[in-house]
Parts: sequence; C-alpha cells; structure tokens
Amino acid sequence: MLPVYRHKDTLIHGLHPVAALVMTLTLAVCALLLENPLYVAVICAAVIALILAADVWEECKVFLRIGLLVGLLMVIINPLINNQGAHIIIYGPRIPLWGHLDITLEAILYGLSSALRVFTVIAAFGLMSTIINPDDLLDIFSRFSSRSSLSAALAVRLYPSMVSEAKEIREVQLARGMPLKGGSRWSQVKAHTPLWYSMFQGSLDRAASIAESMTARGFGSGKRTPLRRRLIRPRDVMVVLLSLGVLGVTIAAVIMGRGSYSFFPTLENPLSNLSLVTLVTIAIVFSVIVIISRSWKRWHWWRSKI
Repeated sequence: MLPVYRHKDTLIHGLHPVAALVMTLTLAVCALLLENPLYVAVICAAVIALILAADVWEECKVFLRIGLLVGLLMVIINPLINNQGAHIIIYGPRIPLWGHLDITLEAILYGLSSALRVFTVIAAFGLMSTIINPDDLLDIFSRFSSRSSLSAALAVRLYPSMVSEAKEIREVQLARGMPLKGGSRWSQVKAHTPLWYSMFQGSLDRAASIAESMTARGFGSGKRTPLRRRLIRPRDVMVVLLSLGVLGVTIAAVIMGRGSYSFFPTLENPLSNLSLVTLVTIAIVFSVIVIISRSWKRWHWWRSKI
C-alpha cells in the first residue's frame, strides 16, 4: 500500500514537485466540486490519460483497484439505502421504521456517478504518489513543519527495512523449528514473542544510530541548507498556470450554479445546466499537457526548450 515511486524519462516526472502537486490536486478538487456526470467523465479521462502519459499504469494499479472496489460498494449499497426517485425499478419489502425498500433508477445512477467521482479522486492521488518523489514532497512540507516532516520521512524510510527484517527473522525461526504456525492462540503468542522482542531491540538500535548521525551532521544547530535546488523551468510555469486556470474556471462555474446536478426526484438533463466553457477548458488543458508530454519524449529540441 505504500506509494511506489520510480523516476522515468517523462515530462510529468520531470516537473517541479510543486507543479506536479498543483496539477494532481486540481484534478481531485475539480472532481469533488463538479457534480455533473459529464464533468466527472472528462476529468476521469484526463487522469487516465496522464497516468498513461507518465507510464505509471503498473504503479497505479493498486490505487485503481481500490477505486473500483470502493465505487462498486457505492453502486451496490446506495440503491439499497436510498429509495428516493420517481422511477421505481424493483418494489421491495416494507421494513419497520424504514419504509419500503424500493430500488429506483435515480438511486442507481446517483450511485454510479458518485462511484465515478470517488474513483477519479483516488486515481488522481495515485498519480500524485507515483510521479512525485516522496523526498521532494516531504521537503516541501518541511518548510512549514520541519519536525513533523522529519518524523514522516523517517517512518517512510524505516518501514520497508523493518518489514524486511521481520521476514528474515521469521524465516530463521521457522528453520529452527519454532512453532509459528498452528496450535492455540497462546502458543502462537509465545512463539512470536522473540520475534517482537528482536524487532523492538532493532528499532531502538536504529533510532540510536539515526540520532547519532543527525547529531554528527549538526541537526538543529542552525538554519538548514538544501542538498540540491530544483530549478523552475518553462514547463513547470506552464503546468501551474494551466492547472490554476482550470481551477479558476471550475470555481466560477460552481459560484454561478453551473456545476451542480440533480438526480432526485427525477433525473435532470445533464446539458441544461452545463457550462460548456468549463467542460471544454478541462478537456483542452489536460489534452495539451498529454500531447506536450508525448512530444517532449520524442523531440530533443522541444525538450531543451521547455
């Protein structure tokens, strides 16, 4: 479940962390603010296109599966607990203190629309996790809360090593004939006690080593200096401006009441309250980013310019 980051030769991986963060958060915020299914469908298509352009489909599979699972649960549960809507498909039994358990067309479509929104948001955060280096992301937040960011960075760094160490200790215990499997719960607890003791002792040793290395490097003695500076390039400015433009158009559509959609009691025409400017802006902006990303990988002259 930990985000898997692997640097790849794509424009999206080469973005400044702030630019990539603004782009992915814009997608998630727009999916949450806009209720019309047409908006959400375009945003979802933009997220999938960016995942393919960044060549992180395999890395994002776990997030996409979680989004599909959550969306499927919403599609199944919503019609069962929400009996609003004028078009009843199935007449259900009457439940005391609840009423008739009817399944309506509006409730099914509302569940599908909500599932698509949730899937889009999860996919957007999956994209963010796989195109932004965790060290760069923690470095951004360390400017606002250095101690919390340091704790998060140490946790992210030490967790994989602890899992690997626990696996090795468990294999050694099994090789020595320790009854780690089978038996009563109490016998399993007794058999696993040396494992947890070794893990606890190893964590204390790692903590002491990290504290000594931080003291030797002068942590807390003065103002920190960065190891390397990330340059702001034309592509970063372009992505930030385009993303903020999409966010501004989305907020304007919501303020003017052009981002909402009514499912109950009857379905509203999705084209009646649609802001064509907002829809076209979202489609064009992220299409431009995908096209530039693909051309950036093929044309070395274009890469050197942006």
